Amino acid sequence: MAVERIRLLTILGPYESLDRVIRVCAQSGCFQPENASGFIGDSEGYSYLSEENPYSFSLMKIREIFSHFGKTPKYTKDCDSVDLDEANRKIDELYETIKTIKDHDGLVDAKIEETKRSIEMLSHFEHLDIDLDDAFNCDYIRVRFGRLPFDGFEKLKRYNKDIGSIFYPDSSDDVGYWGMYVTPVAKAAEADRVYASLFFERLRLPTFNGTPAQTLEELRKELARMEESKKKIDDSDDIYFEDNIEKFELYYSKIKALSDLFDIRKYAAKYHSSFFFAGWVPRSRCKELVAQLSEIEEVEVEAAHPKDVKKLTPPTKMKNSPLTRAFKFFTEIYGVPSYNEIDPTPLVAVVYTLLYGIMFADLGQGFVLAIVGFLMYKLKGMGLGKILIPCGISGMIFGTIFGSVFGNEELLDPLYHALGFASKPIDIMSSALNFIIGAIVIGVAVIIISMLFNVASSIKKRDIGSALFSHNGLSGIALYSSLILLLVNMFMKLGLNTKLLAICGILIPIVLIFFKEPLGSLVNGRKPEHESVSDFIIENFFELFEVILSYMSNTLSFLRVGAFVLIHACMMMTFSSLAGIVGSGVGSVIIMTFGNIFVIALEGLLVGIQVLRLNFYEIFSRFYDGDGIPFKPVKIGDDK
Repeated sequence: MAVERIRLLTILGPYESLDRVIRVCAQSGCFQPENASGFIGDSEGYSYLSEENPYSFSLMKIREIFSHFGKTPKYTKDCDSVDLDEANRKIDELYETIKTIKDHDGLVDAKIEETKRSIEMLSHFEHLDIDLDDAFNCDYIRVRFGRLPFDGFEKLKRYNKDIGSIFYPDSSDDVGYWGMYVTPVAKAAEADRVYASLFFERLRLPTFNGTPAQTLEELRKELARMEESKKKIDDSDDIYFEDNIEKFELYYSKIKALSDLFDIRKYAAKYHSSFFFAGWVPRSRCKELVAQLSEIEEVEVEAAHPKDVKKLTPPTKMKNSPLTRAFKFFTEIYGVPSYNEIDPTPLVAVVYTLLYGIMFADLGQGFVLAIVGFLMYKLKGMGLGKILIPCGISGMIFGTIFGSVFGNEELLDPLYHALGFASKPIDIMSSALNFIIGAIVIGVAVIIISMLFNVASSIKKRDIGSALFSHNGLSGIALYSSLILLLVNMFMKLGLNTKLLAICGILIPIVLIFFKEPLGSLVNGRKPEHESVSDFIIENFFELFEVILSYMSNTLSFLRVGAFVLIHACMMMTFSSLAGIVGSGVGSVIIMTFGNIFVIALEGLLVGIQVLRLNFYEIFSRFYDGDGIPFKPVKIGDDK
């Protein structure tokens, strides 16, 4: 439940040492810079550093180079020895080469597309035994090949007398007729205009050599030559880059490191020939970093406690054990704890794993869920997969207790007999009422624990009033516990003194909760806010009424735990019954396999959602705000 203690470092020194200071801080991996404006404001003589990053253009070029070759540059720390001038020169050379090749490829691609289009169009006339050179070089007539839409072909009839042309259709497709029109030289311009208005798609060829078939052969050879030439140029470029990719990754790393370091300068301020720089560091790393910075000549470093810095909000660095660290994923979905809050991740880990296992109790299905979670985490790096592993194990444990293996309720009987049990420890269907009662007991325990967390969190935030008089504080614990005890005493006859319980456990806490605002203000050393008596009574009456109702609804909300246990068992019983009707053959195996896959997929999702809901609405809402600022130390080479 720890939020790691943190310190604020303020660093002063000569301006020429700023870059070295920034490098030490960044390389430590534990320094989150704070903007100098939060300290200095508009103080006279200070100026904030907002220079343009001199490495951004080179960084952009080398990223474009890697993108051109379909690669992603990898940052490496071993780049200090790289000569910056050499790196920029090599980057510029390759960048200009790629730019030239792209321009050349653009022209070649346009030519290739034009040739492909000509081949496609001319292929409609491949069977014609006409010398194209003779056809296009007649002295008295002009010949045009192309496609005329069906609609244009019908409209052409009204123009033929005026332009003296004849259209010879040769073939057709879905759009129109492929053919040629012939017109006198004197009327060629008018004919071209008319045919263009009819959307005639003219076939234009750069050269004509013999018949259409012969011309097509030449065009195809030309297309092959252009594609081969383009491929050779691109391949030679690829080979050069592949042979030198390690060098270019070093060049990238060098420029990326310098660019990242320069970007950190924006957090600093300059005062004449000095600089001011500040940032947050975990207390565990503070002495180490201070010692490294103190080695820089004329640099002064001071470490301050967050409570001594009133104007700034410290970031939160969550510190969890390996067993609970995976559940930080859920905590961060709700929100990062503020610096003075309790980190609820360990509580989430215990409650989520416990409830998930109870609601998804099956030895075989739990094993499958744990394996799926392991593969999700190892193969895909999914944080959710890491959470499913303990949930699956929890399901296996409760599945063993409840005697369920892939829906089979008798498979573990020999194990129970060997351990001295007459039957399984808990039979779900014969203990339905007990599961409902057990779910309520779990709910009561979780709610009280959540209230205790609120008390601890309020004390940590120095809000003693909330710890004492809030409906989730000590008064709330007394009221809720007394109401539960009163109800239990009514049904189980525990022999409790109901009058004393009503007065001390219900009436007094109700009065304290009703007057929590003025009492809390007095305890916290503040003056109570003034408001009309009527408004105060009405507002707090309805709020108190809502609190008591919420106690009931929040407790009953845990009934879903018992309900899901029964639903899980009923669903598997349904598939087992269907398999029994089919018999013991292949059909039975198919039904049980499908049933288990269906239940694992459906219930695995629904149980996860329901348990997460219980954590968020019944636990977090009692003590957790989640409005903290996450601790994000600067990292050189980090693209995230």
